[in-house]
Amino acid sequence: VKTKRMMKSNKLLFLILLAGLLHSCDPRPVPTPKPNPTSIDLIIEHRFGTQRLQLGDVQYNTLNNDIGVDVLDYYIGKPSFQKPDGSWVSSSSYFLVKAQSNQPDTLRITDIPVGAYTKMRFTLGVDSADNHADPALWPNEHGLSLMNGGLMHWGWNAGYIFFKLEGRYRNTASQNRGFSYHIGRDDLISKITSPPIDIQHEEGKSTPVRINLHIDRFFNQPHAHLISDSSYFSHSTIGDALTPILHGNMQGMFEFPQ
Repeated sequence: VKTKRMMKSNKLLFLILLAGLLHSCDPRPVPTPKPNPTSIDLIIEHRFGTQRLQLGDVQYNTLNNDIGVDVLDYYIGKPSFQKPDGSWVSSSSYFLVKAQSNQPDTLRITDIPVGAYTKMRFTLGVDSADNHADPALWPNEHGLSLMNGGLMHWGWNAGYIFFKLEGRYRNTASQNRGFSYHIGRDDLISKITSPPIDIQHEEGKSTPVRINLHIDRFFNQPHAHLISDSSYFSHSTIGDALTPILHGNMQGMFEFPQ
């Protein structure tokens, strides 16, 4: 009996040692934790006055209309950041922002060197060279690719829609009608520059920069736009008198809260 017990004990010890040996020879690499990204994150909220914008029902009051927003898409291009010495560092990125009711939207910029910055700027739209490049040449993950931006590219107009706003308004007869504003042309690109802000961009950290886009200003400042049967539609054709008015209102939509 004693011999049998010793044999079982020795067998158990052998199995334990074998398991340990096999574990130590496991060829699978031990995963290493990923480093934190070094990035500047643009955190964008879409607002109507003091409220977060919700897509859907007619629920917002402009100076002249009751409206609802169904689609808000736009391009932010090549964000740049000013150093304390006044020089600028630019990203090559384009971001196609597709607003959702679930906010905010976060745009991650990873090609800006670490350091202190005192201002930022970007384009609302696509610069001329990229606007007229073949969209099929961009990789699928790029903001200007057909995969991402196909519905924002005018095949007939050889360029991108910079800013698309679609929704519904209530006319004077209390009927809901649709509106559609597509702004885009080389001369309609908007250059947005922040006031002085404090950005401390550090290695291994995601540095947030907060931006609010106010849709009420598209309708109200400086021109109080009345949506009617003759002004519910603009696709930036040459000679369209409504396009420059709306483009003028777009210049003041962005705010940089501290």
